Amino acid sequence: MVGVAWTGSESDFEDFVSRHGLTFPSLNDEAGAVYERFQIPYQPAFAVVRPDGQVETLLGSAGDDVIDMIIRDAVS
Repeated sequence: MVGVAWTGSESDFEDFVSRHGLTFPSLNDEAGAVYERFQIPYQPAFAVVRPDGQVETLLGSAGDDVIDMIIRDAVS
């Protein structure tokens, strides 16, 4: 899993990661290239790339249980 932030400066991004104690890899996509590539129009959103390369997206917020289900489904 990789977190991708789309809005804000690098310092805003670093503050967010620190404030929320994020421990997974995260990157700041100020230009929105990742969001454009996966056709994600806004945050929050999730994109799961399946082993076969197929991409599943979920727009909006989701709880841990939903995220776990999406990931389990993607790798099964």
